[in-house]
Amino acid sequence: MLKLNFDVPKKFGAVVIMGLLVGLLAITAVACGSDDEEEAAAPAAPAADKAPAAAAKAEPTKAPPTAVPPKEGGGTLIVANDLIGPRAFRPSVITGGAHSAFGLQDWGMYDFLLRADYSAPPTFGEGGGDGLATEWTLDRPGNKITFTIRDDAKWNCDEGGGMVDAHDIVYSFTESMKEGTKSTRGPGLKTWMESWEATDDRTAVVTLVPGKLPSDWMMAIGNHGGGSIPIVSKKLADLGGDKDLTTFCGSGPFHITSWTSEEEVVAAPVPDNYRAKPNMIDELRVVQIAEANAKVAALKTGEVHMANLPLKFTGPTNDAIDGSWLQPVGKYQPQTVYFAGNFWARTSYGFDDPPKEIFPREGLKADADHPWIGNPDDDESMENARKVRWALSMAIDRESLTRNVFNGLGGSTYTYTDVMPDHERFNPEWKVEYDVEGAKKLLAEAGVPDGFSMDFWVSPDNTAAVDPEAFEAIAQMWQDIGVNASIEKTVYAARRPTLVARSIDIPFAHHTFFLTIDQPKGGTLVPTGGFNHGVELPEEIGQLRYANETETDLEQRIQNNLKMQDYLSHWQLMASTVTLQPTWTVRPEVADWKPHQQAWGMFNSPETVKMKK
Repeated sequence: MLKLNFDVPKKFGAVVIMGLLVGLLAITAVACGSDDEEEAAAPAAPAADKAPAAAAKAEPTKAPPTAVPPKEGGGTLIVANDLIGPRAFRPSVITGGAHSAFGLQDWGMYDFLLRADYSAPPTFGEGGGDGLATEWTLDRPGNKITFTIRDDAKWNCDEGGGMVDAHDIVYSFTESMKEGTKSTRGPGLKTWMESWEATDDRTAVVTLVPGKLPSDWMMAIGNHGGGSIPIVSKKLADLGGDKDLTTFCGSGPFHITSWTSEEEVVAAPVPDNYRAKPNMIDELRVVQIAEANAKVAALKTGEVHMANLPLKFTGPTNDAIDGSWLQPVGKYQPQTVYFAGNFWARTSYGFDDPPKEIFPREGLKADADHPWIGNPDDDESMENARKVRWALSMAIDRESLTRNVFNGLGGSTYTYTDVMPDHERFNPEWKVEYDVEGAKKLLAEAGVPDGFSMDFWVSPDNTAAVDPEAFEAIAQMWQDIGVNASIEKTVYAARRPTLVARSIDIPFAHHTFFLTIDQPKGGTLVPTGGFNHGVELPEEIGQLRYANETETDLEQRIQNNLKMQDYLSHWQLMASTVTLQPTWTVRPEVADWKPHQQAWGMFNSPETVKMKK
């Protein structure tokens, strides 16, 4: 039987779990978000202009029940992670995901500026005062946000240590956004953050780009958006040289004691940290294990205590380990193929004022070698490419993916806007039927009756958002219609610059992430200076995104999103396939763990872990 740690952990059968996973669309929205990447959550209406001081904490969930409650606390927790990257702690050079210093915020080693309170899955917690900022005030007419920085956070290092102050906040954001930054978040933040200043040691003020503040701005600097910029010590940077590049100095409840690239990160608790909990573990080890079978073996032998497995392995592995349990983290991730290269925007509308000419982008290669890319100046090219994309989507057997790759734990999905088939607003015309013969007919009509060959990027190190096996199965399905897709396994950090530069010209695997049907959508499909999904919509459609930033009428926001989905489905610019619920398998030595819910489903909140003695 499968055991999941929801509000009160229970043991569920596979049929019940499937209902839980598919039913997660009804998640409550939170006032936190990130618009740079993987379109994150937005509040149902524009956020309030003033945040309360620290709120009372939500009641924590109970640990999986045992016959006799064991003593808890201390011990070593070992967590499997896909990759341990190189040591690099300067904000402007931190790239990649959970394998780099970018992920150290979730691992409890750095702090977020804003932090939502804990809430049991699948809901997301309300914004509170548990981050480095205890309060904030938004001055809309003055285009400023003022943050009050807590006075009890300190740096966990000797050189460059001391108390965290507003100057550290200002330095971290400024360094991340500077010209030439390699930060994964800085360029996106710069689209709406103009500059930062510290008016005193406890007050940090960001001046906003007029008219650019996204409604989900809090998630971009909070713990629910799939990663923000790490807050580091300016005092360490002021020492000069490259000391700040390779020296860890964080303010979280754990401090790094060793970092070995491609092997492991070891950290010890900081008992007097403001986020420290009673009876924390004595040591945290995050070890590199990339291959799914190796993770399964490590879990079964007790070499690791936690691992995020492909759903195909989740149930059998959990059943094989007596007393183990499953912990969902965040909302399901629709597994999506983006048909990159379709950059149809003429200008940088919504980004530059006045908009600049950007057409054609480097990745717009509407030629015989890229039959899925349409040239917006050529109607025949556009229609032929549309038929190719439809053929590729029709050749995907979504029910087979759910059954054979995810063991029935999930469901079919057909929309970028994440409106599931059982939702009352779902348009039956959006459904893509599995039809190999129909797909072959479309390819013939498009002028490629014998199919074609293409590269297909499937990141091997982003398994919190992407299940590589699902996309490898999709590539095999395409062979049935004569399409030979060669899997490119470039790591995410190395490929990401082509997404930012709009130079990517091959289909790739990623996910979508939304919480509510009315939130602004399409932030990764419009011209910006940050992350993009390989598609730029024409202005009349892309502007629907910006209309929903300020639209106060709920029904109008929904209608704007439905109109966008009508366009995306007609042109089939991406193929949404099946849902992936990030779920961690946890061994019985772990008595309790209360991860915060976030976009990526990554390991987080080690300060809440209790080991059985």
